[in-house]
Amino acid sequence: MKDIICLVTGHLFGTEKNSFTYVTARRMRLRIRTIMPSLSGATKVINKKHMKELSDMPTLIYFWAMSCSQCEQSIEKLNNIGNIFNDRLNIQAIHMPREELDFSSELVRRKVKELGINYPIHLDNELIISDRFGNKIVPAYYLFDQQQKLRFYHAGALATKSLQGKIERII
Repeated sequence: MKDIICLVTGHLFGTEKNSFTYVTARRMRLRIRTIMPSLSGATKVINKKHMKELSDMPTLIYFWAMSCSQCEQSIEKLNNIGNIFNDRLNIQAIHMPREELDFSSELVRRKVKELGINYPIHLDNELIISDRFGNKIVPAYYLFDQQQKLRFYHAGALATKSLQGKIERII
């Protein structure tokens, strides 16, 4: 099975029960100016009605996990970014399971409602999308320009002002 690294603790979270081990992050993430990989392959999409076309506006891809406390804090900031850039930014979230409970689409759906998330959430229970991005860390941000080329990447806590500045430069 695949492994996911939580930036907060430095733990490796395997997708099998009780497989928690300290590790060093080894990533083969996307390089700047790489074309955005496909978001197909999700086991389910929550908030599908809020999907926007990917072709003509910048896109922010946000990797998170329901069981990640730092992710939960980041979502509030991301919701604010979504309100600021409303129709000028496409936000898509990828939910990467870290723990057994993260595989429950119903629990994720409840958490999405609780956090007031209104952008699409791709449940990546088989880590297909995560593998395409080379992403093993949550939270992680990938910002793509209008041509869907990667312009910015960050893992871990991110100041809203910093992200807002990056988006403004692209828009």
